[in-house]
Amino acid sequence: MAVMFIHGAVGDSRLYRYQLRHFGARYKTIAVDLPGHGHSYTGVRPSLDDFIGAIEDILKEESVSSFILVGHSMGGGVCLEAYRRGIGGLAGMVLVSTSPVLPIAPALVDILERDDMDALADLIVGAVFSRKVDILTGFARKGLAEMDRGVIRGDVDICREMDFTGMLNEIDLPVLVVANRGDLVIPYDSTAAISEKIRNARLVAFDDDGHVPFFENPRNFNESVDEFLSTIEPKSYP
Repeated sequence: MAVMFIHGAVGDSRLYRYQLRHFGARYKTIAVDLPGHGHSYTGVRPSLDDFIGAIEDILKEESVSSFILVGHSMGGGVCLEAYRRGIGGLAGMVLVSTSPVLPIAPALVDILERDDMDALADLIVGAVFSRKVDILTGFARKGLAEMDRGVIRGDVDICREMDFTGMLNEIDLPVLVVANRGDLVIPYDSTAAISEKIRNARLVAFDDDGHVPFFENPRNFNESVDEFLSTIEPKSYP
């Protein structure tokens, strides 16, 4: 069985460094750069269809017949869309710091309209991480300066269009929902509500701030996912 990690908006696979190291010893572990992000930059503004197509292509190329999807924030929505489209072999999902409807901060829209990447870096680091560290801000500014503005705006549009509220009670896979109680990007209650609406879902809540528990609290996050994976039966497809 494989474990595939899907990053959030304006992100890439590098945030999953601690998961690649931890899970890679026991599972086929894949951290995806969605089209337009990281090493998957194509020069074309991607769509949600492109995201799903990339996942399908990777599964085929890596000969994966059974897998778990782990999705953070926008990546959680990508996981739910993959389920809705019936991708074969999906045996379970881990939905991290996400919501059936993803909130878009007015400040973010204003910054994008002004094309102020320094302000965007400050906003992202201040909201996403529990502590504003200068080195993180520096990396964010460098990464955003190199990132296609169309891709950033595309992520925002994709998030704005996501709404999985009506399908949650139809999901019949095991699901682990993970959230920080102090998340400033997606309110804890919005993430916790997913576990209440999916009948096979379990919620793990950390008494932490920040939007990326797998990066800032990898030990506890990895242990929670380990426990979840131990309960999953592979779900193969031809």
